[in-house]
Amino acid sequence: MDMWRPGRALLFSSLQTRIVFALLACALFTFIPHAYANQDSNSASAAHTKIRLPNVHPGRDAVYAHAKQLLTEALLVTQADYGTFEFVVSSQESPQRRQLRSLEHDLLDITWSVTSSDREAYFLPIRIPIMAGLFGKRVLLINAEDTRFSKDMDITDLKEFRAVLGYDWPDTTIFRKAGIPVLETTYRASFKMVSEGFADMFPRSVMEVLEEMEHKDFSKGLVVEDNIVISYPSPIFFFVGSSNQQLATRVTEGLLQLLKNHRFQQLLKEHKGYQQSLALIKGRTVISIDNPLLSKESKKAIENFLPLLAPAELLLNGSTSDGTVVDGTEADSAIVENSVLDNSTAESSVEDSSA
Repeated sequence: MDMWRPGRALLFSSLQTRIVFALLACALFTFIPHAYANQDSNSASAAHTKIRLPNVHPGRDAVYAHAKQLLTEALLVTQADYGTFEFVVSSQESPQRRQLRSLEHDLLDITWSVTSSDREAYFLPIRIPIMAGLFGKRVLLINAEDTRFSKDMDITDLKEFRAVLGYDWPDTTIFRKAGIPVLETTYRASFKMVSEGFADMFPRSVMEVLEEMEHKDFSKGLVVEDNIVISYPSPIFFFVGSSNQQLATRVTEGLLQLLKNHRFQQLLKEHKGYQQSLALIKGRTVISIDNPLLSKESKKAIENFLPLLAPAELLLNGSTSDGTVVDGTEADSAIVENSVLDNSTAESSVEDSSA
């Protein structure tokens, strides 16, 4: 259902009123999920909700900490309407595939992941990119003795090398569609496959590669290749179970509030890997490839939200696709307002994905 018809939007005079209306309208089409099943529906402010989270995956401590803090603050700013909360973290670390399976089988309430059309079909995505699209900027872990890579490389040259990627990662399909051979294995084994010569490169996000290199068990015999960066649109979204629309609505509302007051942007800039990412990308040859796994709604979310979040050097002249300069509070507020009113962005995704 399209809740954001232009005629309705004209009825409201302020961004704050529009956001509130959006959330109320979205709530009209939800049912109470398991996480809220025991709360008093007449006293939301008295509710207390336990929210089950995945455990940290080795090599991604900073990414995990950022996602958890962002989620925490999104829930805190919505406490008056939805009640208090606490996190229950899984006892064991789990790779992405297991996290999504746990979400499907009602063992987790929320997780975060690179998106794809398939994942959006099974779960409810909250289409606000929480890592500024930096997981689609990939540098290469290569054997320390490999001298074949250079700044003169293009996509044709890259097709002569074999990458190693995870069994269930969207990136595996993205690289294959670009014509780059891929060997599939587990996350931990990927490092060894390159160091022992079974694969030529392990593409890693600029947000995580330096932290991974600090793990000597992972990085032994490897270096970060310093000439190229492979670039493709690849946002990370929060995902909740397909029936948990109320939690999705709450998180959406909270993230929009954090975007409006610039706390979202502040947390991103304070992230350990953010400044490292900018330095890592600088001066590299950019090899761009397509991401055929993105839904139309996610492409629209990237267009609407990344100008608020991505560093200027990752955008075309620091502007949106229509030439709007993304600098200053007034410009940011305008983009948030347009995003909220667009029926392909975060709020409509809560309803669209459940259809």
